[in-house]
Amino acid sequence: MKISMIGAGSVVFGENVLTDILAQPTLIQDTIICLEDIDPVRLDLMYRLMLKYKELYPNKLEGVHFEKTTDLRKAITDSKYVICSIHVGGLEAYKIDLDIPLKYGVSQCVGDTIGPGGVFRFLRATPILKQIVNLMKEVGYNSGNDGSKPILFNYANPMAMNTWYCNHMVPDSTVGLCHGVQHTAWLLRTWIGVKPENFTFTCFGINHLAWFIEILYREKDEPKAEWKNAYPLLFQRYKENPDMIKNEGVRWDMMEAAGYFMTEESRHLSEYVPYYRKREELLEKYKTPGEKYGMLTHGFTYEMDSASAGVLESTLEKKIRRSKLKLKNAPTDEYVSHIISAMETNKPFKFHGNLINKEGGLITNLPKNCCVEVPTYADYNGIHPQGGLTLPSVCQALCLSNIMVQQSAVEGAIELDREKIYHAILLDPNTASICSPKEVRSMVEELFDAEKKWLIGF
Repeated sequence: MKISMIGAGSVVFGENVLTDILAQPTLIQDTIICLEDIDPVRLDLMYRLMLKYKELYPNKLEGVHFEKTTDLRKAITDSKYVICSIHVGGLEAYKIDLDIPLKYGVSQCVGDTIGPGGVFRFLRATPILKQIVNLMKEVGYNSGNDGSKPILFNYANPMAMNTWYCNHMVPDSTVGLCHGVQHTAWLLRTWIGVKPENFTFTCFGINHLAWFIEILYREKDEPKAEWKNAYPLLFQRYKENPDMIKNEGVRWDMMEAAGYFMTEESRHLSEYVPYYRKREELLEKYKTPGEKYGMLTHGFTYEMDSASAGVLESTLEKKIRRSKLKLKNAPTDEYVSHIISAMETNKPFKFHGNLINKEGGLITNLPKNCCVEVPTYADYNGIHPQGGLTLPSVCQALCLSNIMVQQSAVEGAIELDREKIYHAILLDPNTASICSPKEVRSMVEELFDAEKKWLIGF
């Protein structure tokens, strides 16, 4: 079995996902793990780190063979599972995504999901994503034969647009994976104060804007213990300790407005709705601890990524030089290693996947064939999303405001139509709360001009 990691030098996902795979006993019996990255320095460091693990655990990792390449075709050839965590243009392009919109008053603290930053990050990625899914079809596992096909697990943002685009290019090729649902579930459970076995939930919507429609808890971990609605307890905990939401003022405010808690954290969420980033006094009101606007500050995530990138190489070098490295006893809650294990062993695994809403069958009141995030199972027979779900009207409307941005951007990328890209950003809730249509057009033209070296075909 061959597993390929495209963008293996990723600051966020690289080492964590790879060591998760090594912590799955079923995935280290007879496995090739191929690392691919266009940055040869990062690639070599991650490859050497994986070899260090193999050197320190020769018996446990005897069945794992590591490869490295900067050649995408070589990486995908014969690969059964492809994991993608690319960021085309890197920090150079990311800075442009933030700086030009700010000239027009559009503040983004993350800028990777919708809005100007999300749309242009998506456009830069599309030529590579198209190559990946086409190569999977051409030279991937079992290519040219009937039966099972390779699958792409996309971790790269903007999740919904990337996944939507890939599945348009090659239907049923791609599942988008994000840790927003499980991390939010952990946060809610921590706030309520119950053990994992006494907590459950139902969550669905779109990536970074999925809604906890139901949260349940029980007071005893007994099979017959009554499951209760956890929302009243959540409000009670807040009344007892208002400081518990110190980093989540925006998200709590939106829950009070809509009636349901949601992914993603406040800095992300502030960009997906028109209510918070348009005035400084609102940022001040909902800010998290720290200077100025705390985590709501424009460019906050860019600054974090810049700092991380600056130390990643030295951190990896230090690990490679160590005489001891601890191998995980168990994988983290990142989904991908669990999904691959389930597909290889036929032991079902439940996760929240980003998939196409075929004929509106998954979430019935969201558009047909958009990208949705729903409870999903993996087993030997593939990926099985839960269907027949319906969002409350307010959640539906807020999701739709983001979906129309995504749809216009995906259509624009497929057709190489700059006007549809303009429409995508024109429809963005955060941008629309600040700019006139002519200002949006000027901003989009500036972004196209500044990023033209990455925007192949435009």
